[in-house]
Amino acid sequence: MINFYQFIPEIFILTLILLTLCFGLFNKDRSIAINTLGFFILTLILINFGRDFYISTDLPLNTINLFVLSKIILSIGSFVFILLSKRPLKNENLYRYEYILFILFAILGSFVLISSDNFLTAFIGLELQSLSLYLMAAFNTKNLKSNEAGIKYFSLGALSSGFLLFGISMIYYDTSSFYMQNLNNFTTISEIGLSLILISLFFKVSAAPFHIWTPDVYEGSPTISTLFFASLPKFASLIFLFRVYQELNISGIQSLDYIFQIVCAISLLVGVYGAITQKVIKRLLAFSSINHIGFMLLGIMCYQFMSEGTLFFYLIIYLITTFGIFAVLLNLRTVEGEFTKISQLNGLRFTSNSKSISMLVFFFSLAGIPPFAGFFAKFFILSASITDGFFFLSIVAVLSSVIAAFYYLTIIKNMFFNKSEIELLDDNNKIGKVVFISFGLIITLYFFYPDPLFNLVDNLFK
Repeated sequence: MINFYQFIPEIFILTLILLTLCFGLFNKDRSIAINTLGFFILTLILINFGRDFYISTDLPLNTINLFVLSKIILSIGSFVFILLSKRPLKNENLYRYEYILFILFAILGSFVLISSDNFLTAFIGLELQSLSLYLMAAFNTKNLKSNEAGIKYFSLGALSSGFLLFGISMIYYDTSSFYMQNLNNFTTISEIGLSLILISLFFKVSAAPFHIWTPDVYEGSPTISTLFFASLPKFASLIFLFRVYQELNISGIQSLDYIFQIVCAISLLVGVYGAITQKVIKRLLAFSSINHIGFMLLGIMCYQFMSEGTLFFYLIIYLITTFGIFAVLLNLRTVEGEFTKISQLNGLRFTSNSKSISMLVFFFSLAGIPPFAGFFAKFFILSASITDGFFFLSIVAVLSSVIAAFYYLTIIKNMFFNKSEIELLDDNNKIGKVVFISFGLIITLYFFYPDPLFNLVDNLFK
């Protein structure tokens, strides 16, 4: 007998999809209102009753808390993203209700992926998420770069899915099971299968050297789609990667643990090396995200030496910072359209104090400069990695942060001391302004009052 009680969050999102299909045809604004209200209600439901959905399962309490916290974060992120999406879509003449449907299907896939207990269900969740992302990348059909981004993403994503299915089939051949909790005593065939699964997941989170798609897709896609790629689906894939590493005890399988460490080191180095030479701001943010994925992989490997909320603290700070940066970029427009070049940020202080100060806060946080929250997020992971004996990776992480600080500080210097060569258009996107100012305050005030964020995460693990 299937227990549908544990699928209430997924059924709720499926209901939102049906409502959007019904009302979106007649009123696009109503579809946005329905979904923002829907995700607000879903967040309240998960906060108050999230654990109850899984009480009847045999899952350990920590796993249940992992599911609930991850889905709360995704629900809040979806609420903010849908609110942010309306104005940018209108500016680019892309305001169609189908875009909201793609968001809903991607979030539904993310929910399925996070709570899946076998590889086939995880594959369905990943594909449901990925197919929506391909369409969001190519949503601006009149733009050749957007079409190119969608084709590249789809082509390489299909290859990644092939690796995933091949790995799953090898594990099933060796163990006669798709369920993660039934997998033990790995043979060489299972190790090869798991390595293929890890490669596919590394592709999904854009870890180097499986990051080839990331800069081109980020640059070519509509900026609002790039924000989505960089945040919520990547968060869900990282959570599943974390579950695979912990539940299958990858640290005890030497060959797979080496793969993890190599990918972590390459991501840290490729991220900063690639970002230095970039002239396009979305490409720079793509390489920056690859560097941060290296830190997240390091956090996954040394998870047992951290408090249960520390890894999630890093993920939350990264999400807040990413949303903040893109909220500023979506509020910056010239007569030619959105900002694309890093040089267009020059002299931003003279045209908009709120945007320039917010960007300063977010870039300082990404660079790991105190007293902003990003410094503490990196510090906690580095402390845990040193305790766990990952000295080489810790040195690489510190060096990559120093190099990253160079190009972040260069952008900040240009924003505050160079003269602006372009004229900004007045964009009264009040929601975007509220988002980047409030998120900037969260990143700044964490130093003075860190308890709320830590308590929020740690209480969900008790």
